[in-house]
Amino acid sequence: MLHLLIAATDEPVDVEEAKRRLRFDGDALDADIRRMISAGREAVEQQTGYALAEASYSWSPVGTGAELPIQPAIVTSEEGVRPILITTKPGPAPESLRSAVIFMVGEMLRNPELTVEQVAENPVFQQLVFPWRRVLP
Repeated sequence: MLHLLIAATDEPVDVEEAKRRLRFDGDALDADIRRMISAGREAVEQQTGYALAEASYSWSPVGTGAELPIQPAIVTSEEGVRPILITTKPGPAPESLRSAVIFMVGEMLRNPELTVEQVAENPVFQQLVFPWRRVLP
């Protein structure tokens, strides 16, 4: 199981870009939009196994020879030590995954009663993340 130790501090999309792409004016909801961006990034990472922001995790793999559950990442713990400590090291975020984060923010702004899980089921969101899904054995 993957457990977050140190949360991401930088996001692949900033508040101003999200507001511009969603054609949203005003600053009253900036703090909420920031949290929605984080939730959207986490949903994209969960759906794809592709890291969009640097964070640190502990991981307890089942069996041997298992692939890291999120990539790109490096192992920061000593070999043979459990749980395994990993830090994600993402490069520039792919545009379709950045768009998925922004889509999620837009849906949560338009429909505040929706959960992240409900938005993640949306076919548009699924289409944006599909090319980046990893299939693990």
